[in-house]
Amino acid sequence: MSRRMADWLCRLRACFQDEEKYRYLDDRAVLAQAHRDWMAARKLFEFTTEPDLVDYAIHSLQAAERRYIYLWKKARQKG
Repeated sequence: MSRRMADWLCRLRACFQDEEKYRYLDDRAVLAQAHRDWMAARKLFEFTTEPDLVDYAIHSLQAAERRYIYLWKKARQKG
């Protein structure tokens, strides 16, 4: 795996592990960040060529999509 992809994977994983940084942002900013994370996971899935990373890319994409949908529904409920 290239160094650039390894760095990118570490940043993506940090997005899901570090929820504390979202505590001080408003709902729109959190939703926008979740959307960016989802799009980043889609790109990872689309461009993954190493068989060992395919499962990781699929799980990352599914998790990011579910997180975005959850936050979107939560924001809609708030109005």
